[in-house]
Amino acid sequence: MAGRTVSAYTDEATAMKVAEMAKLEDRSPAQIAAAALRFYVRLPSCARDAWRTIEAADDKAIDEAAWAAGRALLNQQYDRALAAGLEGYESPFPDNVSEQEILDYAVEITRRR
Repeated sequence: MAGRTVSAYTDEATAMKVAEMAKLEDRSPAQIAAAALRFYVRLPSCARDAWRTIEAADDKAIDEAAWAAGRALLNQQYDRALAAGLEGYESPFPDNVSEQEILDYAVEITRRR
């Protein structure tokens, strides 16, 4: 992929975290920075505005926002994996099946084995 170099300045603690992360992920610091930039530029402007407000607050606010973003990303990954796993699956039940009918069916198929 053709690209351009974009430089950035960061504090020493962040630079150390990037270097550590790059080593753990077997990636270069530039690859880590590029991934962060790809994510940031795709955020809606209101989310970027919110991030700048949070970033200006304190480390606790930044950590909480990072955890919330992490949860949202993991939920998205789970939803995609679930959809991929269910692709082509057809339920043996009609749309209006009751909980009791599902339980009865589960008991029936476990007795067969």
